[in-house]
Amino acid sequence: MKAPYKILFLTIAIFLIGCLENLKAQEQLKDKVFLIGNGLKKATNLDWSTKENQKRQALYIHNYILNIEWPNATELSSFNIAVLGDSNNLVYDELLKIAETKKARELPIHVERLQNLNNLDHIQLIYFDRFSNLKLEEAYKSIGNKHILLVTQGYPYGKSMINFIMDGDKVQYELNEKKCESAGLKVSKLLTLVAVKSEKEWASLIDKIESLSDTDDETVKIDTKDLHKIIREQKRLLNEIESNAEKIEIQKDKLKHQLEELSIKESQLRKTKEEIVAQKSLIDEQLYKIKIQQHNLDSLNKNVVIKHKELVDQQKVLDREAQNLIAIQKEYQKIETSLKNKELLVGLQGETITAQDNEITTKSDKIEEQKSIIWLSILFLLIVSVLGIMAYRSYRLKNAANILIVNQKEEIEEQHNVLEEQHREITDSINYAKRIQHAILPPVKLVKKHLPNSFIFYKPKDIVAGDFYWMQNNGKKTLIAAADCTGHGVPGAMVSVVCNNGLNRSIREYKLTDPGKILDKTREIVIQEFEKSDEEVKDGMDIALCSLENTTLQYAGAHNPLWIIRPNSGKTDEQLDKISKPLEIDGFTLYEVKANKQPIGKFDKIEPYTTHTIELNKGDSIYLFSDGYVDQFGGEKGKKLKSANFKKLLLSLQNNSMEKQHELISSAFEDWKGNIDQLDDVCVIGVKV
Repeated sequence: MKAPYKILFLTIAIFLIGCLENLKAQEQLKDKVFLIGNGLKKATNLDWSTKENQKRQALYIHNYILNIEWPNATELSSFNIAVLGDSNNLVYDELLKIAETKKARELPIHVERLQNLNNLDHIQLIYFDRFSNLKLEEAYKSIGNKHILLVTQGYPYGKSMINFIMDGDKVQYELNEKKCESAGLKVSKLLTLVAVKSEKEWASLIDKIESLSDTDDETVKIDTKDLHKIIREQKRLLNEIESNAEKIEIQKDKLKHQLEELSIKESQLRKTKEEIVAQKSLIDEQLYKIKIQQHNLDSLNKNVVIKHKELVDQQKVLDREAQNLIAIQKEYQKIETSLKNKELLVGLQGETITAQDNEITTKSDKIEEQKSIIWLSILFLLIVSVLGIMAYRSYRLKNAANILIVNQKEEIEEQHNVLEEQHREITDSINYAKRIQHAILPPVKLVKKHLPNSFIFYKPKDIVAGDFYWMQNNGKKTLIAAADCTGHGVPGAMVSVVCNNGLNRSIREYKLTDPGKILDKTREIVIQEFEKSDEEVKDGMDIALCSLENTTLQYAGAHNPLWIIRPNSGKTDEQLDKISKPLEIDGFTLYEVKANKQPIGKFDKIEPYTTHTIELNKGDSIYLFSDGYVDQFGGEKGKKLKSANFKKLLLSLQNNSMEKQHELISSAFEDWKGNIDQLDDVCVIGVKV
């Protein structure tokens, strides 16, 4: 069984045992009261005066007020009692005396006389006796749906809510719980224990009173000491009953309060556990998908590289074949030119031979000419055949290469489509992780509610970020932080979830409000979470954490400092002057409160984080930030912005509102960055006192 249920069952058991013991004690006290009253009556047969009986009735009426709950009690400013009848003003006078010395559940008591029942809106209790000549039907009609207790004396049994009867020296009453409940009144069990239980018992009391009226003239001698002793014992027992009743009510209230607190804590614990389990399950699922997608992407990249290499090799082969074909074509042109030259030379030689030897017969000329033509034709056919074979082979190779290129192009396009689909899935997963990360960030409306004069400049490098801002309020103190987790993008965002959970647990589970102790506990939680892994995890977080209560500031930091900017007033602050060297520009002074040089995570030499307590002045501004802004490359020379330039920028903005400062800081960052990619996540928080 869990601890909260053990505490709940133990509390209920103790309460029930206490109630049983109190009920037993009350039954015993009741028996003692009746025994003492009856013994007193039998011993003395003494008639108490009418005045004493009326005084007791007034005391009983006050006791009813304490043991009956009115549903509109929290709306009352006083408890009003109305009296009708009571011709001698005995009950009325006694109620006035009680109103001067006692209260009705911390409310003053007001007693007044009424002549009729026309205006009862402000009344909580009405008393009247038989001498008022009022009918109960008229009284109930006038009361209607109002929460009014009706107390009477001498009326028939079961007709009134509470009805008195004088039993000699005792005041007894009957209690009609149903009529009380119909008026919205809740009656304590203590009143029902002492009340007359039945009409038969009521009738016997009437008979007893009538029999006593027949012996009014008789006198009885009594021992005064015994009588006073019995009376004192009776009063002591009655007081003890009232005391026990009050203790029971106190125990009920305490138990009710404890049950409500246990229910709230159990609900909060269950909700927190469900959120943690859901977030952890979602993160594990996303990590698994990312791992699978990364593996597929690596495999596809390897295949693309291999195919590209094969395509390059084939292209080289085609280039070599094309060069060979070009060389053959050039050689063919040379041969063709040479043949033409030789043909011209042969023609010239034939003309010379014809001129020199006219005797050579025409047949010889033709034979020679035919021989030359045949040889030339053979040579030409051989050359053309070789060239045709080479051209055909080149065509087949080129066609095969084109087919291969088309197939590879289609395969590459298909792989590219697969890569695009996987990239889209990864992007969707990261966007979902962004929504999860934004869910753990405090809404801007909540920040403005507790810190109305503030701004947050938050610019992740990727879709999700390792930087985050955090805020909590416990009713008195407002805690705010700017945190920078290891890395950026998806890895940084995963670390930020663990660190954010550590900060929340330090506040909610361990009830810490001191910034240094919060960072100590957060470091402990983060290390415990990372030690669950089989591999050594050295990731962690840099952070600047502040708590504000009116003008009292407490700060603790891991690597990230706190900057305080104060308008110059001609006065020096010895505390801030000791902490850092001030920087003065344009009527404002900047003080830097340095952080501990150790992260939230594993570290060789772990030390407790230091909490600095500083009293701020009205008009002071504080700034918390990660290192993304000052480390950004940009400007004309493409260098880092650095802390010195950032300090000058903030000092130059002090005459502007916080909303305007947010706008100017954002535009200054974009101007400095220019066309250079953003280096890291950026988070800057500003608060003016």
